[in-house]
Amino acid sequence: MGDDRGASTTTVVVDPDRLATLEEERSFLLRSLRDLDAERAAGDVDEEDYVTLRDGYTKRAADVLREIDEGRAHLPQRRQASWSRRLGVAAVIAAVAAGAGWLVATSSGDRLVGDEITGDLPGDGVASMLAEARLLRATDPVAAMELYGDVLEARPDHAEALTYSAWLLLTVASQSSDEAIVADALEAGRQKLDDAVVADPAYPDAHCFLSIIAAEFDGDTDAADAERATCLALDPPADVRALIESQPS
Repeated sequence: MGDDRGASTTTVVVDPDRLATLEEERSFLLRSLRDLDAERAAGDVDEEDYVTLRDGYTKRAADVLREIDEGRAHLPQRRQASWSRRLGVAAVIAAVAAGAGWLVATSSGDRLVGDEITGDLPGDGVASMLAEARLLRATDPVAAMELYGDVLEARPDHAEALTYSAWLLLTVASQSSDEAIVADALEAGRQKLDDAVVADPAYPDAHCFLSIIAAEFDGDTDAADAERATCLALDPPADVRALIESQPS
């Protein structure tokens, strides 16, 4: 009979200082993307340099976000709160650029009173960041992504923040013609969406976006159909429902 007294379970050690450094780098990269867009609008950077710099920032941001997500996954888990509360009106965006095959959020809409959202009670810091992020998703996706990142610093398992930081990352990456950058964003985004499903299986938006990824990028119709059915069964907001119902089934 074998002696298993020497067997041990591998423990993943998470360095909080490393996570803090990554969070600072995330903020720097997202600010750099916003500043770069402003410089382009002002005519202070030519198109070739703009594309090169934006691609570089986007790729590094995807890598950093993925590393942050992996590090957070090994942190001690908080007791999960019930975030699916009926809080009233909250903005949601979701659109796919017609015929382009990219995930691009271009419109905004409201959840009606009684629709489910994930969030926190009004008046706390996280709720304020969420409210601002929802308003900015359609007009300034990079700023919204930074706000969702701030939410995740306080609440690493927040389903809405995980879902929309993933979606907005894909929105930004979709502007690149570099397939490697899109692939990095897809990997990081898919991981965040999977984490959102684990955090709150009843949050429909994560399932909806996973369905789109499976259909548009993976060509996996079975996975797309399964996520689509889950999404619709969970009664997503009107804009997301319209998006999903417009996809071939």
